[in-house]
Amino acid sequence: MTIGLSDDEFANLEDLVGSNQIEEAKEKLGDSICAKGSFISSAISLAENDIEGALASLEECMNRSRTPSTRNPVLEARARMLRGLCRSGLGEAIEASADLRWAMDRLNAVDSGSEAHGIAVLNVAAWHRQNGEPVMALATHSEIAREKTHVPEIVAVSRQRVASIHADLGDLAGSIRHHWTAWSMARGSGMDVVAETSCLHIIDLGLANVNDASSRMKNRIEDARPEPRKESTEPSIHPDDLRDATEWIVPRVLRDVSGEQRIDMQLVIEALCVLDSASIELFNEVKDAIQDTLVLDALQ
Repeated sequence: MTIGLSDDEFANLEDLVGSNQIEEAKEKLGDSICAKGSFISSAISLAENDIEGALASLEECMNRSRTPSTRNPVLEARARMLRGLCRSGLGEAIEASADLRWAMDRLNAVDSGSEAHGIAVLNVAAWHRQNGEPVMALATHSEIAREKTHVPEIVAVSRQRVASIHADLGDLAGSIRHHWTAWSMARGSGMDVVAETSCLHIIDLGLANVNDASSRMKNRIEDARPEPRKESTEPSIHPDDLRDATEWIVPRVLRDVSGEQRIDMQLVIEALCVLDSASIELFNEVKDAIQDTLVLDALQ
């Protein structure tokens, strides 16, 4: 029986559940009678698609987190956030919104700038977007600053989602700028998937207008100011910025050139042609392994 869990034990159990080692997590957890244990139990239930079990464990966690002798406001807020996500999945929109916002506000008060607080902000923003409120989603994301306030990993994910919202609203100039921030922060934090995704978006958007007269991305980001919603905008990119993005992604695309529909490779080849880059020869060297006919045609 687990009477209590240390911070290290709790973190280890979270890692086990996160890596889908559910049986090992169950064995190490035992029969929990503490708030942290209830939280882990809820995560295990979610991994096993037991929503009702997860909700029961979360309620137990919140009650135990409020007990004077074991009070844990951060854990209570995390449990409330997870309950909000469960309720959202069940279609309980009003209840989900209340839980998610309560968790965000609470974490802002007791653990501002933490990973949990950042995730809470991302969840509230995602809820607004899913419910057809893109402007509210952008306003929520604005609580995550580019520097100092949150860790780079949270900022990178936030900027990538902001870029996507701007694209939905037709602000493609804003979209490419935010993707640049996401790419810059993600590659510096080892977030390969986020970095590669935003990099490809930069190339895709930028190819619409590669222009020597375009401002450099670094300057655009430094000069950016909050603005009211505006008309649709078109993207543009300076050739040197396009070269930086394209040359960075080339070795990553070359890791595996198989597949009959490789839009990523098509974009990279097009960019290399526009830039008249010698790196295109790297693709010619592996031409026999390339299966996408459009890529092969572009290499002729």
